[in-house]
Amino acid sequence: MSKEHTPYVEEVRLIVEQIYKRSTHPFVEYYVDVPSMAENRLELLYLFLLEQGMTKERAVTFCTATGLVQLGLDMHEHVKNEYEQSETAERSRQLTVLAGDYYSARYYHLLAEASEIKAIQTLSGAIQRVNEAKMKLYTAGRDGKLPTDEEYWELRNMIDTGLYVAIVEEYADSEDSRRFWMELMKETAKVESVIGEWEQIKWQEQVPFGFARFLLQKPGATLAQVLSSVEHTAMELIGMCEQMVRTLHPVETRSMLSAITARYSHRINRLKRVIEEM
Repeated sequence: MSKEHTPYVEEVRLIVEQIYKRSTHPFVEYYVDVPSMAENRLELLYLFLLEQGMTKERAVTFCTATGLVQLGLDMHEHVKNEYEQSETAERSRQLTVLAGDYYSARYYHLLAEASEIKAIQTLSGAIQRVNEAKMKLYTAGRDGKLPTDEEYWELRNMIDTGLYVAIVEEYADSEDSRRFWMELMKETAKVESVIGEWEQIKWQEQVPFGFARFLLQKPGATLAQVLSSVEHTAMELIGMCEQMVRTLHPVETRSMLSAITARYSHRINRLKRVIEEM
């Protein structure tokens, strides 16, 4: 990565550090696996806010608050319906739920301190929509009523990007900007999801819960077909993201976004090399 990107990347890393600093607790960490942050989405949100003319200080506050909420929602998604019958397992389940609530609540305190009332309302509405999408996807899988590919991604996108898209919708300074950043958020999240599943299938030899599992549940589907479909989807999505970025102005923003999409290409190329050597 060129030197011109270094300060920007470092600023986002500091935001991630702030999120973990505000959310970690030794007792909770002993029993609960804290999810990793979706750093690329935070980078996109930070870059979007700066492009809208926000000060860095205010953009950091927004990103930190959004990251805290996302961490809480991701924590809740890790709660299992069934645990082994032991005191440790039950405590882990209880703490996972409580930790998710705690992380989500921290955003409110942070934004209230900054008097960002509109941002509180924006994220509160997004939290409700994300939880509704989770319930719809869970219910469809439980009842065997699989949605179409488009319906699946609509729900998955809401779960993964609902918070970030809500900020974009509320704070974009033009309709073109709103449309571009919302679409970029959704497409890059799909790329991350699909590449992650592709890697898990090839390296861990198991089908993760997600798009691959959704495809495998279709009548007559085979693992080979699913793997081929996931690979094709990953390549298609990264191409779409790169095309979107090439049309963006100003050039400085386009250059920064190109660095983000290049990471996806690097992961895909690395995975393909590994597959060829197997």
